[in-house]
Amino acid sequence: MLTHYDEFAGVGGTSEGASCVPGVELIFAANHNKQAIASHAANFPNADHFDGDVERADIATFPRADIFTASPVCPPWSNARGERRDFDTSTQGQLFWEHTPTPETRRARALMEEVPRYLQAMQLRGQPVLAGLVENVQECRKWDEWRRWRREVNGDLYDSRLIALNSMHANAPKSKKSPQDRNRLYLAYWLKSLGRAPDWNKWLRPLAFCPTCEVNVAALQVFKDPTVDMGSYGRYGQYYYRCPNAACRNRIIEPAITPASTAIDPTVPALRIDEREAHGRDPLVPATLDRIRRGIAKYAHPLPDHLGLDIPSFGISLRGGGSKKSSRLSDSQPLGTVSASGNHHGLVPAQQLLVPYYTHGNARPVTDSIGTITTKDRWYLADLVGAMSLDQVRYRMLEPHEIGAAMAFPADYVVFGSKGDKVRQYGNAVTPPVAEVIVSALVEAITGEALETAA
Repeated sequence: MLTHYDEFAGVGGTSEGASCVPGVELIFAANHNKQAIASHAANFPNADHFDGDVERADIATFPRADIFTASPVCPPWSNARGERRDFDTSTQGQLFWEHTPTPETRRARALMEEVPRYLQAMQLRGQPVLAGLVENVQECRKWDEWRRWRREVNGDLYDSRLIALNSMHANAPKSKKSPQDRNRLYLAYWLKSLGRAPDWNKWLRPLAFCPTCEVNVAALQVFKDPTVDMGSYGRYGQYYYRCPNAACRNRIIEPAITPASTAIDPTVPALRIDEREAHGRDPLVPATLDRIRRGIAKYAHPLPDHLGLDIPSFGISLRGGGSKKSSRLSDSQPLGTVSASGNHHGLVPAQQLLVPYYTHGNARPVTDSIGTITTKDRWYLADLVGAMSLDQVRYRMLEPHEIGAAMAFPADYVVFGSKGDKVRQYGNAVTPPVAEVIVSALVEAITGEALETAA
């Protein structure tokens, strides 16, 4: 049995994924957040838990484990926070007040240092860790101390692999797939003395259909700029996937994904927008209404005889920036990234509306009587969307158990706290299928025994 220590374990995404790997047993987890520790302990009652600030702890007294994973706090690294990033100029940051790191940012950097500190402590004990994993947001790669930090992780004992992976592309043997577009950075490392490197081609190449070759293939990750080794997936990201066959000239292909609809609970009711005030809900702000209108214009179809709209279920992001104009069709696209800073996922459930062409009319659900049918065929989709009131459209936020499903946690996973607390814990987590595939590769390198991949 290989023992596992999960540092900055949070609610336990890495613990859950690693525990799905045959022969891996979680023995110890550490985190400073009491609520996250309580949630983690409820799901892993047989592991010991350290509730406190690891930075101030005597980690030489911590138990030694064969596999050491860590997820240092990531929000301060991310550009998505709407704050000017300074971690790529932290050396000069002491010279200019506008670049001075906040206490939160300084702590994020300090927690990264806990990874080599534990590895070195176990080496001094004469019992080095065999392999491990560090997770963070991809912006962490731009940290001006990155190269120095990675050298300290490697030391003289370890080799390492920097991995850019989107959670929706991780296909694990036991964890369910994540229906979420979530880009993250992973640094995997293993003892050189093992004499084996992990078989990354086996575990990190998602299945994709090549239309030219007319066959499913193990897709190759290719960075658009060969000098870049970290970033996001997709058209506007830093890498994509190609077919490995020369016959199609290695055409760009799309790995198979799981749609957001698999995480949506259809039994959760949604209020009509004009009902919110009567139920004590705040009115929707103009920006949210505009997002809903854009989504309807993008996805809705006219009903037979063009009397209204058939609106499929779609999600909108309540973040700023490029997300202001984006929406996702839940039946075919993944959910946007779940973050720890709050619930940013709004849902327009599938519904049908009767919508008059005339601007003075109001939309109505199909359960109501139909409006007057005129002799002119004016029920065109663009006109309907432009003329309609959104009052009758149903809308809601995703519930915590749906957020958990989007993160690929089991349905019976225990998370304590209010709705906001639960979303925060989920948003800070590693998706279990990613942890499972990377730890599987490491375990194979440790034991020399092959593990089964997903079907």
